[in-house]
Amino acid sequence: MKKFTYTLILFFSTTISFSQYFFIGELESENQSDTMEMLDLWMSTTKEIVGEDLNMVTFQKELSNTHLFVRTYESLQQWVDEDNASEELGAQIFQKLSVVEGIQEKFMAMQAATDFKGARLFELLPEYSNMAPYFAMSTDEKKQYKYRRVVFYDLTDAGEQAFLANQKFWIDADKKLGVDYLYALMKPVFATDSDYMLVLLDKSRFDYHKNWEDRMEKRFSDADFQSNYDKTQKSPVSSVVDEWNLNLLEEYTY
Repeated sequence: MKKFTYTLILFFSTTISFSQYFFIGELESENQSDTMEMLDLWMSTTKEIVGEDLNMVTFQKELSNTHLFVRTYESLQQWVDEDNASEELGAQIFQKLSVVEGIQEKFMAMQAATDFKGARLFELLPEYSNMAPYFAMSTDEKKQYKYRRVVFYDLTDAGEQAFLANQKFWIDADKKLGVDYLYALMKPVFATDSDYMLVLLDKSRFDYHKNWEDRMEKRFSDADFQSNYDKTQKSPVSSVVDEWNLNLLEEYTY
């Protein structure tokens, strides 16, 4: 019970603004209604106590009962400070929730339905990302980007520098060709089963595939890009180990 409680507190505490670290909590639910009702209560109460937006968004994997809660941090120290303050904040949350009718039954129903799979912490690599336009958007503008294509990579024997050099080549090629889109390359800090994670943002899965086709058409029109592509096909610098299709659950944004 204590471990479960502190996990929730770690997910759902103080306010964050612009960030360089992304904390991703993953859960599976046998009953989405029971899970999300209690989590929504918890998050709404936390937001009320803190008095500010929590800067947290919730996604669901397509065709699954897996949900992901994404928090952001300006530094690792901020994450540590939040963890250290979790017990005090948790006591305030419990005091608020204790007066909610049927709270014990709601909490037990969530426990029965929910399996917390674990958490990942990633560091954003801004020099290999294009997120500044997204961070500059208003909250309403950000909510229009409801889709995430997430690609997990493992490095080959070519090593990390070869992988990053290839990422830089694509970035430079895109600038030359006028290809512009939102993406974030991240490196794990802890608890992950891949070497890198690439997140591509778009307004829908349909928009993503259409825009991806347009981007690739422009890229393959360039001889230098084609040459580099052929080279990395023969001698790969990475391999895809997993892919996620995520959709924003707008009603669970805090």
